[in-house]
Amino acid sequence: MSANNVLKFPNIGTPPAINETELAKQFLENKKDYVDEIVEHYSMQVVNRLGMHGFDIFSEEFLNDYSYTTEILRATLYRSLKLDHPFIEHIEKGIAELEVVVDFDEEDDFDDDL
Repeated sequence: MSANNVLKFPNIGTPPAINETELAKQFLENKKDYVDEIVEHYSMQVVNRLGMHGFDIFSEEFLNDYSYTTEILRATLYRSLKLDHPFIEHIEKGIAELEVVVDFDEEDDFDDDL
């Protein structure tokens, strides 16, 4: 084999070094993008399925409620990855209120058994 048959590897250079702060920022953005893609995919799957089951998915009320539900899902997934989301505090308040309602209902059931 002669030297004339060897192809030179393209010189694309090396990527610039990234400091730890910049790397952490990129990693955070990648996690958010990942969650956003998942939420978009599954929320579209669910809304399409609900439409096939006869629900009016085009009404303004449904779209507002479903947008809220989708954003709650996004906040839940963000929280599971230790990411901030403005709805997390709202979820915590809702869970606290739900626990009060569930506890109240359980007490009612207990009284009915006596």
